[in-house]
Amino acid sequence: MESISLNYFGKRITYQKLFEHIKEIADAFTMAGIKCGDIVTILSLITPETIYCIYALNYIGAVANMGYLSLSEDEIVQMVEKTNSKAIIVLDVVEEKVMHVQKRLTSELTIILPAESSMPWLMKAIVKMKKKKLHNDGKQVLTYPSFIKKYAEQKQAAEVQWKEEQPAVLVYTSGTTGEPKGVVLTNDNINAVAFQYRYSGMRFKVGETILTFMPPFLAIGFCLNVHMPLTIGLEEVISPNPDAVVLTKLYKKCRPNHFVAAPTNILQIIDAMQGKSMSHCITLAGGGESMTPQQEEMINTYLAEHGSDAKYITGYGMTEFAATVTTGLNNVYRENTLGIPLCKTIVKIVDTETGKELPYGEVGELCFHTPSQMKEYYQNPKETAEMIRQHEDGMKWIHTGDLGWVDQDGFVHFKGRMKRIYMTQGEDGTLYKVFPARTEMVLMELENVKKCAVTVRMEGKLVKEQIAYLVLEKKSEKENILETVKEYCRKMLPSHSVPGKYIILDEIPLTQSGKTDYRALEKMKKD
Repeated sequence: MESISLNYFGKRITYQKLFEHIKEIADAFTMAGIKCGDIVTILSLITPETIYCIYALNYIGAVANMGYLSLSEDEIVQMVEKTNSKAIIVLDVVEEKVMHVQKRLTSELTIILPAESSMPWLMKAIVKMKKKKLHNDGKQVLTYPSFIKKYAEQKQAAEVQWKEEQPAVLVYTSGTTGEPKGVVLTNDNINAVAFQYRYSGMRFKVGETILTFMPPFLAIGFCLNVHMPLTIGLEEVISPNPDAVVLTKLYKKCRPNHFVAAPTNILQIIDAMQGKSMSHCITLAGGGESMTPQQEEMINTYLAEHGSDAKYITGYGMTEFAATVTTGLNNVYRENTLGIPLCKTIVKIVDTETGKELPYGEVGELCFHTPSQMKEYYQNPKETAEMIRQHEDGMKWIHTGDLGWVDQDGFVHFKGRMKRIYMTQGEDGTLYKVFPARTEMVLMELENVKKCAVTVRMEGKLVKEQIAYLVLEKKSEKENILETVKEYCRKMLPSHSVPGKYIILDEIPLTQSGKTDYRALEKMKKD
């Protein structure tokens, strides 16, 4: 209990203190009238107080409704109203947004989390001096310390006993290709992730460090980067700021044993670590987007030459699975794959038209049955039935909407999104399928293309043209590179799949989970 659970800007919090803080805020929630089955909305990044609140709500059987910080004022009101939230807990960086809609909220209580609460005292004092106060403590709005002071000592919270299928956390899909949906995760779903990572062959030991920066409103942020490490006894070095520069500096400073991030973050860190030892590195994992085989090989070569036997491992997951369902391992590894299924996870490839199970080596829709799969979409039975389907084997399978195949050794391969399959009319008048993900893969084969994304322009129900957005390695040679890109696409793609437009960007917009934000690109195209 005296080992370190959280490390926040150098302030170390033991497991003993972690449990004391959780019990303290659970007492306060109980006294404030929050009870088993109630929903509380949380808008926050990863801070110690955020973690205390999630676990405290779980302790008393309430549900943490985790909202994106990027929500508009109207979306915040809608989220609170739809879930009938009894309270809203807000990190002070979005306090102003919430204060604007305070009178429109149906929740009875707003709790403000000061980002500096658990910082070392000097840093805390400096941050506090620079901040402007936007509210006064009152009946409806309290800071976290004021809430504790007002309620914590007056009533002892009762721990709710485990109940099958009991909701614990409500998180939301990223909405990269449609409207975000609320995903109901139970205690069992979240615990399954922790057990799977403990028993699937990952190398974790009590006292090792993991650098944690993913926000808790992402399923992978809480389930894989907070809950799983704490159940194993790791020390979580917390960075609420996901900025790439900040993250890279912190990685160099704390040299964590384990790190999970988007491929972009991994590449920046490897670049920043050039010449430095990687002997501390046990796990270096990425997901959300793919790397080129050349980039993957470069990372693995650097690790091997600088004191680490780790491999760059990648996995596959969705919000609906609480985290990942497949992953590579340092000793079970194949480049440019999604790894193997975690224990108690079954993968099936089915024909997209007949639903028939396909053999090894054939491409179809990726389907999974796993203990971490969601209970349902919140108040959305139609979408739930579309996503979770009972097969002839009697088991419930999640249909991912992704194309892939499994090789003879059990490694899972990704081929693209089913939902990004379109029809177009070729020059010969024939209707053909268009796969933007396939076009992206071809573009990423070019050494001068650093990053890319492909959208489509529709005319009725058919694709008029594909639009390729490119981030180049050498911007000064833009014209020459574009000619090379166009020629390569004409050579490697069928004529109906060659992009009609190529747009150069400084950066491809990303969602908060590190995936390509196709909705932002669509808006950019309209503008």
